[in-house]
Amino acid sequence: MFQTRFDAKARPTTLKDEKRLAAYRVEVARVIRERDAAKPEFSLAYVHDDVLRAVRTVTKRFAGVRHVIVLGIGGSSLGVEAVHSALKNSATAPVLTVLDMITPSALTALEETLLSIKKVKQLAVCVMSKSGTTTETLANASVLLRMLEGRFGAAVHEQVLYVGDPGTPLAKVAKKLGAEYISMPTVIGGRYSVGTEVGLIPLALLGHDIEAFAQGFVSASEPGTEEGTAASAVHLFSYVKAGYRHYNFFAFEARLYKLGCWYRQLAAESLGKETDKAGKPVKLGFLPTISTPVELHSVGQLYLSNFPGVYTEFVSIDDNSVDYKIGPTKLAPQLAKFTLEQVGAALYGGVVGAYQERSLPYRATVLSENLPYSLGYYMASAMRETMYLAHLMNVSAFDQPHVELYKIKTRELLGL
Repeated sequence: MFQTRFDAKARPTTLKDEKRLAAYRVEVARVIRERDAAKPEFSLAYVHDDVLRAVRTVTKRFAGVRHVIVLGIGGSSLGVEAVHSALKNSATAPVLTVLDMITPSALTALEETLLSIKKVKQLAVCVMSKSGTTTETLANASVLLRMLEGRFGAAVHEQVLYVGDPGTPLAKVAKKLGAEYISMPTVIGGRYSVGTEVGLIPLALLGHDIEAFAQGFVSASEPGTEEGTAASAVHLFSYVKAGYRHYNFFAFEARLYKLGCWYRQLAAESLGKETDKAGKPVKLGFLPTISTPVELHSVGQLYLSNFPGVYTEFVSIDDNSVDYKIGPTKLAPQLAKFTLEQVGAALYGGVVGAYQERSLPYRATVLSENLPYSLGYYMASAMRETMYLAHLMNVSAFDQPHVELYKIKTRELLGL
């Protein structure tokens, strides 16, 4: 599980906002209880035993895979990267490569890396495109598969899994190539898809405990947790109303940086709208950014100088399974009696203490040792909190009209 605590001087929430959220909370609970696949909130209820069994059936034939390649952008890859980066992997675990941008040098580097792969059965390629028409994904996949065909022939297509909406152009191509196509619910958007086959299949191929992840994901809908998430959404909304425009995801552990990237897309794409549901201009919202302890020597100065409008979430892991004692050293004899974990804990306490002294708003989230469960719990809670915050802002949490605009312009330039 994970624990979140708020700073002692947090802004007071209002009963009015809690009442505004009440009816929507009931509706979301109904969607989950009835597993209403017609509603986008279904993303919170999609994962269950049947889905996990189906994922295991699909991935079972990939035993012995040494390298997993995910082709997708945004929600089609960030969830996998977030979980995979946070979890510790054994030396024998498969390698993950994500191709999400049009970067020829990345394909060149991957081609060189794959020279160590001698058998096609050592590869698993996941092509993730909800619409089946994502330009970046299709371009990268076309080049990569041509490279692999040159080495392994048509057999490579047996090692490819396509995931997206049912009936897309990509589904038809996959069938012609003899590859497997897995349909995901059309109603679930990419940034809410980590609990679907989009996230679960690559994570299973990488050897992660998807059952524990799913248990944490489902547990986030339990009554006590849901109440806390609702209170947290109202809490954040109180800062948004007060003029806070910058949400700083502070990853106090290097393994959590990609989780910050996942959250950034979730929040920005869900809440960053030009008009609300009534057609009125949106004047509230925040820009999500990511910080690490490295930034304490850069933007840390900016934050601690009381730069206005910044709200911070510190995210860390309660994990002492690996540590190093500093021991005898001429470099810093005063540190000899400490371990690296102790120094890291002191740095964390020092930063939080500095925020308290400067009366800067924050919340602190600690992921527990059962990390697959905790990540599922955290990500499902963040999705729900974002839905609740969007409701309070009266914006749609599930569309992205201006993201579609750049895709349209790209196709125009390519004459597609």
